[in-house]
Amino acid sequence: MCHHSHHRFCLVAIMPAEISIYCIFFMALGCSLMWPALWPLAMADLGKFTKAGSSLLTMAIAGGAVMPWVRGVVQDATNFQASYWICVPCFLFILYYGMIGYKIRTKK
Repeated sequence: MCHHSHHRFCLVAIMPAEISIYCIFFMALGCSLMWPALWPLAMADLGKFTKAGSSLLTMAIAGGAVMPWVRGVVQDATNFQASYWICVPCFLFILYYGMIGYKIRTKK
């Protein structure tokens, strides 16, 4: 499974419960495959900034703790399926980074 496919499952998770339960499983699977794929992209060519870069990437994992809380707040205000709209911008950024964002480097 491509590490970019999890965002599609997030959008389908908003559909009826019979379909969405499977999509939530596949979304979690895509997320678990995402980190080992994105980490080398983020760390490539950092040179003397490798320690700082890995520290920042490790801190970015905090989004995995904050965003479920935000989704829970939205779920309490709306409903379970509508709360998955909170995940869409996050997954779109990850899709952007995995496709072209990692290629942006400063010229030496």
